[in-house]
Amino acid sequence: MAATALAALRRYVGRWGLIIALAALPIYFGVHDLTHGYQAGLAANGKPVIRHDLSELGFNLVEGLSNGSIWALIAMGYTLVYGIIELINFAHGDVFMIGSFVAAGFWGSIGLGLSTGAGGLIAGLLLTLIVSMLVCGSLNVLIERVAYRPLRNAPKLAPLITAVGFSFILQNVGLLWLGGSPTGISCSRSLG
Repeated sequence: MAATALAALRRYVGRWGLIIALAALPIYFGVHDLTHGYQAGLAANGKPVIRHDLSELGFNLVEGLSNGSIWALIAMGYTLVYGIIELINFAHGDVFMIGSFVAAGFWGSIGLGLSTGAGGLIAGLLLTLIVSMLVCGSLNVLIERVAYRPLRNAPKLAPLITAVGFSFILQNVGLLWLGGSPTGISCSRSLG
């Protein structure tokens, strides 16, 4: 009897445990921020400023959803490519990186900033997304024509090695473009 109860508990935790933990963590951190507070900087006298609100939790939730959406987008791309041509395209994430660089550079080069109105920001964002999609699509077509099409009838290892090679090429293009140091993106700075 105890063995079947333990097996049922394992099945339940295996199926729902991660979802329960992910739902409980924001509640825990929200209660912690309200009761104990968090450091929000230093006051003029050098003492820490402790805040007791949910603004840090909201910021973390928005940032987590944003990063999770990017990861999901890349994962869906990997899944689609593998499902169609049965090849793991290791250059997929690097094409995404180049598209991000193009979007950030184009955004800055068309002059959009913090003083731009809502209509200008929306139009600029749409234009930036279209340009970035065109660049990424063209880059993917180029990679397919140059690297994968000549290897259609080759053994599976040859396109795989080629995909790793194109990944290295695109990483080095990114390094040449912006360098290896982390940089912040501002609305008024061009990355070109």
